[in-house]
Amino acid sequence: MKVSLLELETVLITKRTVVRRFREHEGKVFFRLLGENSPVLDVQPMVLPPVNSPEEAEFFVRDCLAAWLRQEAFHYAIWDKESADLIGYIAFSPIDWSLPKAAVTGFIDKNRQGNGYMSEVLLSLFPFAFRYAGLEKLTLLVSTENTAAQRLARKCGFQREGDLREEMRRKSGEPLDLLLFGLTKSAYEKV
Repeated sequence: MKVSLLELETVLITKRTVVRRFREHEGKVFFRLLGENSPVLDVQPMVLPPVNSPEEAEFFVRDCLAAWLRQEAFHYAIWDKESADLIGYIAFSPIDWSLPKAAVTGFIDKNRQGNGYMSEVLLSLFPFAFRYAGLEKLTLLVSTENTAAQRLARKCGFQREGDLREEMRRKSGEPLDLLLFGLTKSAYEKV
């Protein structure tokens, strides 16, 4: 474990959002957000493990807290600054400290997609990831069907690194092809 990470900020405020570490007892509201966005998550099954009840969502939230404290992952809830509604989720998970690198996963509420919320959040988290947490690389897996997420990746500086055929399955069991994107610290610093 890195002692320097014990003092990391757990809250980030952007123009329209508050991005912060999950807190206990937020499972119920997170489960509601998942239910409202199940079609979105069907083409992004790598974002979250199956969460089938408010109780499972609470366990997920508490696992997120524990992973943060163990420095295995950094999970964030995304809240609308004006309404205080939970509107999304983003994580650096899992973290491989041997490089160090992390996969980026997340989603934004279907009613806010296409309005720049996720790029605002992601771009504001890069200094956290590269400067404060000390990560050297971020990766992002995107469904070949999710053109909006592909545009987001490119907009935020990620480069396409490869194709992964039938890498995952949808909830229905149907195979899903993915694209691998990557962003290195050195590429980020050049922008």
